[in-house]
Amino acid sequence: MDSRGTVRDTLLLLAIAVLGTSTQAARSAYEAQAGSPTSAFPYTMEVIPGKLKVRIFLHDIHYHNETIACWSYVTEGLWTLKQKELIFSLRRDSGQKPEDYPHDILDLLEGIYHFAEQGRLVDVGSVTFFGERGFMKEKDLLGIGYIDPQDLPRVETPGPLLAAIFLKGDEATVALALGLTRVTNLLGMKYRYYPCPPWSEVKRRPVVSRKDVQNSVLLKIPKVSIRASYYEEEKRIFLSLLPSAHERLQKALEEAPPDQPLALLTNVDSRANASLVWVSGQKQPAAISPPNSTGSRKTGNFLAFVPEQKENQMLLVEDGYSLFLTNSTWKLIRAALKDGTDVSIPAAKVGEAAVSIEWVKTEYTSPVTGKSYTSERWTTHEPETTPSPKSRAAVSASKIVLLTSESELEASTSAEELGQYIKEIRNVVDNYFTLHDVKMSRDLSIQFELGAIGQAEIRIVAKPELDAASLTALHGQLAAVPARKPRGPVKFEVMFAIRGGTSN
Repeated sequence: MDSRGTVRDTLLLLAIAVLGTSTQAARSAYEAQAGSPTSAFPYTMEVIPGKLKVRIFLHDIHYHNETIACWSYVTEGLWTLKQKELIFSLRRDSGQKPEDYPHDILDLLEGIYHFAEQGRLVDVGSVTFFGERGFMKEKDLLGIGYIDPQDLPRVETPGPLLAAIFLKGDEATVALALGLTRVTNLLGMKYRYYPCPPWSEVKRRPVVSRKDVQNSVLLKIPKVSIRASYYEEEKRIFLSLLPSAHERLQKALEEAPPDQPLALLTNVDSRANASLVWVSGQKQPAAISPPNSTGSRKTGNFLAFVPEQKENQMLLVEDGYSLFLTNSTWKLIRAALKDGTDVSIPAAKVGEAAVSIEWVKTEYTSPVTGKSYTSERWTTHEPETTPSPKSRAAVSASKIVLLTSESELEASTSAEELGQYIKEIRNVVDNYFTLHDVKMSRDLSIQFELGAIGQAEIRIVAKPELDAASLTALHGQLAAVPARKPRGPVKFEVMFAIRGGTSN
């Protein structure tokens, strides 16, 4: 297995265990004054004075009928070096007391800080190797994989944030060569936790070996690991790429001849509701999904492009999809990937594959206030199905943009409460414009800011503009919509497309 082409994804932490020893005295002094081990959590450790702090939380993760006791280590100080803050959750064995948290993790986080000082950063999909001697006295604990974080009850996290998990045996090597998603999806299947368990276990068995993947089709074609994800729905691929993927993708396309296949090693797509998994000898496609999922939107470990075909077809292969493309279609896709532009290619006929490629926007400008917001990824939430004209007389379309981070949102309210509130807002807007013949189509943007004291601050912008009386009336009806008082501030915008002439 040749991983030389993606060595840039790794950090070789051969001497990690000797780092951080200067902070041991400070930790011991803190613990001596901490009092009750359980009540003292979260511990705050000054790992590198004035530069890096680590908070250690004691908490449980509940899933299915099991309770996982954990320590979670959360950094503060990495973002000053443009490295996302890290959360590392470690399962606590039944024989371990709360105060028995391993100090080795603190040394590891200190080592990552020093690498970040050198500009050696990690992100989702990256892999860190420890070396042949392993870590925490475990010879087969050989690396770390970095994944999107998940919200954990009773754990306070900053942003931007990255989660780290242990890789055992050959898992780090397989992840580097064939994609980290291949390993994390197998972990998700093993633990029945979608998309991947957020905690690490020191004593678990590896989920994959080099021998298991020696016949993988991915070993036979050029590939590049980038910050991208996709999902498939009704024979259409929706590929989303982060701007940070552009430089590496350009280089890969320049090195790969136009008539040769190319595979993108991708991350799990947050828009999907199922993710493909593959084990050697598997006869039928397999996937993992969250509870009560329809599995209608499948994501995977890779997306391969195979040119020089007579028509555009799609085939599910192992834990990803292969797109067999005509040369003209591949030319359009290559240009979009190389130039950083969006493209949408419809199916030429019934049964053929379709492709939509979108580069993620990192900046959002509010149409209500004109204020710009920057984030690694802006996801626009839209209904999966378009309401029929009978159920929506005036509103022809709507979309939602969250201006509060998902972690802050989870801490402030529930998805069910917010979803119900937005549903009632849609009804108010629809009823208002159904009863008032506006004679023209409009774009309506409304910003809501819900405070912890139970009041909603509402701002409305309409194009073309509404007269003052109509604006006041609509504002009053929206303000009358009852909202469950959130535990913290919640801010979002809803955009409506209003069709004109709707009254009878």
